[in-house]
Amino acid sequence: MKIKLGFIAAGLLLFGASFSHPFHFDDALITNDSNVTNAARWPHFFNPIYLRQLTFFSFYLNHLLGGLNPAGFHVVNVAIHIANVVLLYLLLNRFFERWIAVIAAAIFLVHPIQTEPVLYVYQRSILLACFFSLLGLIALAKNRPGWALLTFFLAFESKESALAVPLAVALLIGWGKHIGAHLNGAVDSGARKEERSSVVNAPSLRLILFGAALLLAAGTLLILDYVNERTVGVDATELISPLRYLLTQTRVVFTYLRLLVFPYPQSLEYEFQNAGGFFSAAGMVLLLVGAWLLRHRIWGWCALAFFILLAPTSSIIPSADAAFEHRLYLPMLAFALFAACLIARIPKRSWVAGGLLVILAILTVRRENVWSSDVALWEDTVRQAPGKARAWFNLGGAYLSKDPDKARGAFVRTLELQPHFPEAVYDLGLIEQGKKNWITALSYYERALAQEPSYWPAANNMGNTLFAMGQLDRSLEFFEKTLRLNPGYWPAQYNIAIVHFKSGRYTDAVPRLRTVLDWQPDFREARYLLAASLTRSGDRRSADLEWARLGEVNAAESRNTPTMILAPSRP
Repeated sequence: MKIKLGFIAAGLLLFGASFSHPFHFDDALITNDSNVTNAARWPHFFNPIYLRQLTFFSFYLNHLLGGLNPAGFHVVNVAIHIANVVLLYLLLNRFFERWIAVIAAAIFLVHPIQTEPVLYVYQRSILLACFFSLLGLIALAKNRPGWALLTFFLAFESKESALAVPLAVALLIGWGKHIGAHLNGAVDSGARKEERSSVVNAPSLRLILFGAALLLAAGTLLILDYVNERTVGVDATELISPLRYLLTQTRVVFTYLRLLVFPYPQSLEYEFQNAGGFFSAAGMVLLLVGAWLLRHRIWGWCALAFFILLAPTSSIIPSADAAFEHRLYLPMLAFALFAACLIARIPKRSWVAGGLLVILAILTVRRENVWSSDVALWEDTVRQAPGKARAWFNLGGAYLSKDPDKARGAFVRTLELQPHFPEAVYDLGLIEQGKKNWITALSYYERALAQEPSYWPAANNMGNTLFAMGQLDRSLEFFEKTLRLNPGYWPAQYNIAIVHFKSGRYTDAVPRLRTVLDWQPDFREARYLLAASLTRSGDRRSADLEWARLGEVNAAESRNTPTMILAPSRP
């Protein structure tokens, strides 16, 4: 119990500062997802054509309990990471000396490569995938294959790459039973043979795990193709061929290994503009051959497990992004054990391990400070990856509300690196609109729509700009276009209601406002406008009901001037 409490305390000390951190990067996919933010949308999470449903259901619960306060989301991420550390310790303690189990779990806890999956809320998917995968491994160790299959499936529902865990079990479990005989004194002093022999090694189970993993992998690729996902999977071949992606990964893997051994500097973005060549490919082959030859020893077994766990993101399945640190979270399970077993062979191992953990903890805290704000994160990222257009774009987004001039410079640099970037063009329009440079703002929005005709935020803000210019009928056209492109964007309904209200078409404003209030029942400005529209249209009975809901039983008019809603800078 003391060891577990120690892990909990250390985890809170290391990552507790993140409770005050904001959302970052793709966290907008959470905050702008109506399935997460609308309490009535819970049946969506039973739709089988969507991936990571368990992860997004956890976001839904987060929002249900605490709204869009980032603190609650960060608390859950840190709690899952600590739980994973405890589960890893419990698993390894069944097969290895307790010292090794403690050190491996501690490395997994404090290594700075873990900062991205823990501090980046959207990467809860990999945290949950690891959590259920570890439960599945513990279930196997206790000869409970049914529970193992269930938890492995829950891991898949958290993140698809978790399929590598049952695949690794199916491929490696047969050799695992021989490892104890070849540890050369590294771990055998405390290992318990009766525990080690409890691992399920039935050929039928291995076949089921292998077949289920391949079947779910094929299903994942089909779903990605069905939803036209172009950042990963079959449709990503338009961006990069499987062979070129594989060659690039021969360079990426060596970067990953460098980060594990020497985790400085780190970056949210990495640049790999050129595919790997002969030497990187040959190096990968040598590593794999060496791991295979040593597969009956702990070193080779861990190396093979590492590469299998890395395979979903570092093989032939193309992705728009060559590398991310969070992709090392599952492979870190194997690396942490490898490192602990290696340190166990060193004289004065406890002193060496303690010093190493202190260094790793210091690097983790330093890296955590980088994640404390969007500006700090993206300023660091452009220093590490100055040729990455997306890094400059997100730096501009971080500056947008605080320093529009700096933001403009970042967006201009984005377009220099990648001219076809409608989001950056759109944000330049936002800056001009904020300065009431209506004509310039319109030109940027038109350019954004020319680059991406389905980019609904530009259509919405063109409507806002035209409204500000007094062109009410033209603004209505673009709000309607916004809804055709994104039917669930309720602010466009509100903007249309304002146009109708200002044009004296009060009966036309009413149904739009009722739709808005279906989505946002606490939106007081919309209810004011509804009550005023009903009053002016002559529907006194309905108007009185709305005024009563507002606590103004005898009111005859709205005292509020309705304000249009701009589309967000990060839709």
